[in-house]
Order: sequence, then C-alpha cells, then structure tokens
Amino acid sequence: MAENLVPLSQGAGYGVVVGIGLAFGVGMVLVNRFLERFMSERSDHTEMFMVANRSVGTGLTASAVISSWMWATAIIWTVAQGYLYGIAAPFWYAAGCSIQIALMTVLAIHAKVKVPNGHTVLEIVRLRYGTSAHLVYIFLCFVTNLLSVTSMILGAAGVITALTGMHIIASTFLLPLGVVVYTVAGGLKATFLTDYVHTFIVMVILCFLTIKAFTNPAIKDLDSFYNILVEASKSRYIEGNYQGSVLSFKSKSSIIFGLVHSFGDFALVIMDTSFWQKGFAADTAATMPGYMLGGIAYFAVPWAVGTTAGLAAIGLENTSIFPTYPRKMTTAEINAGYVLPYTVMAIAGKGGAWALLLVVFMCVTSTTSAEFIAVSSIFSFDVYRTYINPHASDKQVIRVSHWTVVLFGIFASAFATALHYGGIDLNWIGYFLATIICPGMFPLAFTILWRRQSAAAATIAPILGLITGIAIWLGSAYAYSGELTVLSTEAQLPCLWGALSSTFSSAIYSIIITFIKVSPIQNTIRWPQLIRVKPENFDWRVFLLLNQVKDDSSTTFMQDTTDLDNVQHPYPASELKRMNRAAIIASVFSVVVGAVTWVVWPLPLYRDYIFTAEFFKGWTTVAEIWLFICLLVACVYPVYDGRHVLAKAGRVAWKRLTSKSEEVEEERHSETLPEKS
Repeated sequence: MAENLVPLSQGAGYGVVVGIGLAFGVGMVLVNRFLERFMSERSDHTEMFMVANRSVGTGLTASAVISSWMWATAIIWTVAQGYLYGIAAPFWYAAGCSIQIALMTVLAIHAKVKVPNGHTVLEIVRLRYGTSAHLVYIFLCFVTNLLSVTSMILGAAGVITALTGMHIIASTFLLPLGVVVYTVAGGLKATFLTDYVHTFIVMVILCFLTIKAFTNPAIKDLDSFYNILVEASKSRYIEGNYQGSVLSFKSKSSIIFGLVHSFGDFALVIMDTSFWQKGFAADTAATMPGYMLGGIAYFAVPWAVGTTAGLAAIGLENTSIFPTYPRKMTTAEINAGYVLPYTVMAIAGKGGAWALLLVVFMCVTSTTSAEFIAVSSIFSFDVYRTYINPHASDKQVIRVSHWTVVLFGIFASAFATALHYGGIDLNWIGYFLATIICPGMFPLAFTILWRRQSAAAATIAPILGLITGIAIWLGSAYAYSGELTVLSTEAQLPCLWGALSSTFSSAIYSIIITFIKVSPIQNTIRWPQLIRVKPENFDWRVFLLLNQVKDDSSTTFMQDTTDLDNVQHPYPASELKRMNRAAIIASVFSVVVGAVTWVVWPLPLYRDYIFTAEFFKGWTTVAEIWLFICLLVACVYPVYDGRHVLAKAGRVAWKRLTSKSEEVEEERHSETLPEKS
C-alpha cells in the first residue's frame, strides 16, 4: 500500500492493539475481583467461567447478542458489498443476520428447557449419541470457531494495516493478546461485561461515522448524496442490477451474496458453541426477550453502515478527498476490506481513522473473546473431562480452560498468518465459510428439536454433507472458469451451490439414515426384508441427567441413566409452563422475522425500479434511526434493566468499605489509648 494512503502512524496501531488491549485486560481483572469480593461471583468456578452462573438478565443478554454479531468482518464486509453491488446488498446482509438470531432464540429456549444444566452443545451430543458422534461434532465445531476467529483477525488486521501501516502479521498476533488476558481472568461473565463496554464505544462511533458519511465536505446532505450517486451511476455499470444502477434493489449479485451469507451465518449460529453458551448463561426469564430484542436491534448495524459508507465510497471515489484518487480501488484492496477505511479517511480525516481503528479493535476483541471461551469449553469439557480425566475437579477443568485460551489464541493467529501468505483474503473466507460449516447445521439442530434422529444419522450425515458440498463447490468453480484458483473458488455461484449442497444434503442424509435401518438377513437378497423402517424415539428426560460441575472431584458427571422415572426437572412446573409458552412465541417470532425480512419487505422492491430522491432519503433516514435505537438497546437498556443489581453492588461495596474503614479507625484509636493498670 502506498505510504501516503496511511493516515496514522504505526505507533498508533501498536498503542491501540497492545496498549488498549492490555488496559481492557487489567480492567477486567479489577472488575472480576470486585464481583468476587462484593457479589460472590467466582470466575475460578466452572459454572461462572463457562455459563456465568446462568444469571444474565434481559438487557445484558440483548447487548451480548448485538455484540456477538458485531463482527469486525460484518461492518467491513457489508460496506464492501454495498460498494460492489449497490443499495440492496447491505439490506440482504442485515436480513441474513436477523433470521439467524430469531432461530437461535428458539434453539436457546429448547436447550434451556430440555438441558437445564448444559454447558456446551457438544456434551448434549455425547449424552444422546455417544462417542463417535461426539468426536465428529468436536471437529466440526472447532473448525467453525477457528474459521470464525480467523476471518475476524484477517479482516481487522487488514483494516489496521490500511489505517496505520502496521505490519499485518504484527497486528494478526497482537490483536488476541488483550482478549486472552481478560478471558482467562473473567470467563464468560467477563465477555458479557467487556462486550457491553466494547459495544457502547462501537455503537457511539458508528452512529457518528454513518451520519458523517452524508455530512462531509463532498456530500453535504441526503439530497447531495442522492445526486452524487445518480452521477456515479452514469459511469458505473453493475452487472445484474436493473439498468446497472447502484440505486436499484433489483440486484442479482446482492441476492446471491445474501443467500451465501445467510447460510453461512445460520451455520455459525448453530455450529458455534459460543452462541449456545450464551443461551445457557441467560436467566430463564431473559432468554426469549433478550434474543428477540437484540436480533431486531442488530438489523440496523449492517444495513445502516453498509448503506451509508458503502454507497458513499461509490460517490467519493471520484473526488480528490478519496485516498486512492485519481485511480479506482483495486480488486485486491476491495477483497481485503479496505473500502471502509478509505471511506472513513475521506469523510472524517485522521479523527475518523482513529475512530475506525477503535471500532475494529473493539469489534474483533469482543467477538473473539466469546470464541475463545467456546473453544476452551470444547477442550476442557468435551476432551479433557470426557476422555482424559473424567473425575477432574473444578479447578483442574478451569486450568485446562485457561491454557486452551492461551494456546488457541496463538494457533488462530498462526493460522490466519498462513492464510494471508497463501493469498486468502476476507472475501474468500466470507464466501467459502458456508460450504465448510453448514453440513452439521441440521443434524445438530435435530439433536434438540427432533427425538427421532438416530445416532448413525447424526454421525454420518454431516460427513456426507461436507463431502458433497466441497465436491460441488470445486466442481462448479472449475466448470464456470476452467481452473481452480483463489479467484475462481471465491466466485459467487460456486460458493452458493456449495453452501446449498452442504446444508440440505446433510438434512436429507440424516432423514434417510434415520428412517432406513439395515438389518443383516442371511441367505436372502429380498430388499423389502433387508430394509426396515425403525427410527429412534429418544427420551428427553435423559438430558436432565446432566449435572452442574461441583468443586469436589468425586462428583460424578452424570447420574445413572437406567432410572428415568425418578428424574426431577430442576425448574418448577410454573417456570416450565412459562418457558414452553416462550418457545411457542419464539417460533412465531422466527416465522414473522423471516417473512418480513425475506418476503414482505424486499420482494415488492425487486422490480424494474430505481430509487427516487424521496424514497432514498426515507430509506437512509429509517436505517439511521434504527441504528440509534440499537444504541439504546445495546447501551442504555442494560443499565436500566440491571439497575437493581448495580444498586445492590454499590450498597454492598459501600457497606464493606465503610465498615472496614471503621474497623481500622477503631484499631488505630485503641492503640492511642493509655493502658489500664
């Protein structure tokens, strides 16, 4: 990259990545000590480290949902797609995210009801299907977490390099440093609290930058914004858009992008164990409203950021304030995620560059912290405590979790470095992701939702789906381009066919294997006798046998599975009734969200139509208002919702501090009194 394109010094990059990262780490250690001392919350206990004592309220749950989807790659990629395909792409990005959060609402409630003492989704797989399926899903979930973290690091490192000139490998290895510190110190509760702080900073800056996108020296207001885009459309033809216009919602490439992104994010929700952990961590009364509120609010982030910054890049690229002027951005720069930093440099100068540097850092550290906890749970619970030391104590499990966080942070950075030197960029990872992580999506969801799925189906279907998806992805890439390269394998259509094949073939394989069970019959080849239908009929009460982890190492992990009639659900009947009702509401909510964001709202706009000035201004204004609502949900509501807890913490802290000072004063006073004879 040319040196004159870099607005900040390398010192700024190192200062943010190392300095602020460690500052957050130290801050979280102090917060954690406060919680231990005054609120009796011990992060050195597994229940707190893994699932935050299942006590997170609605406000903090909603904020955590927003922060969980607040990937650095999300705001970087939605801007790049808005620049490439026009006004429709950011909307489809947002629609793909909201439907996944709605689906996770349903899964989270079913998991809370059926597995009240669950920590990870993998221990549920092992309890239902046994070792073989457990090992398969350990691999699939680990790959999902690894690719998630890698994409975030690659995207964030690229932006930091564009803003500061910092060597991309340095930022790749230093980004996870602060995350490792506070994740080890605080566990999942730490990620909830730091997520809140990170999200607060990110949302304030995003609100500022999105407004700045159409109130800057080159774009004065929304009228000016529209006129600049109309003028840019005269010299910029987008293939697949109606009349090639950036202002048309009829965009073939945008829909393909939205589908690939949606399938990938569906799998990220289900196959990423961190989302399940946050579902287990939420208070029983907070799961449904927290996920629903967070899902609706988050819709504004990719929509507003992509619409304003992505389209502003199109208009500003032809002006002298754009960093690359007079040339256009190269394909390599676009795919690496440089559209957003270049746009921010143009609209807000060095101050905007500082703001974006903070946003990217906060986003990547917030989301990777949850991924680190998820991976640590895989190796501490599902590997170490299951296969290496079944009678491990609470402290031993925590020790393994801590070491896993450290080692995974190093490994993820090294893996991202290898991909970078192999020519793999953010765009390739974004399109490729769905093909690899989608095969386990339906079988894993069936584990919670469908009692009939057999162990063989749960084990074999994801493997067959993965093979099918990769074969069709590579075959399609070769058929369309005649070669297999980085560019041909990140093309939209091959990635779409690969994602579709991975997703639905595994569901078909699961159903077929579940309902067709082969029985060995000697001396006959008559197929009607050889194949018989005999699906499973799993008893959900088995999941109640899963215990919380206790401090003493003699505690068994599961009770005897032979006597299910005497198993009692830990929730009272009234609570179960309320949660079952919440599950129904969540299911209806998912259908409504899917119908509105994928049918009712967008399809009437998919026609031979170019946005008028009034419609464009209304569209952008609604997106911006929604973004400010998201700010309120993510940053203000958690404080209001947790006001009683905050007040209690303040009272307890004040009482203990004042009582301690009184004791010290009394002791000092007694020392000054003369001794009685």
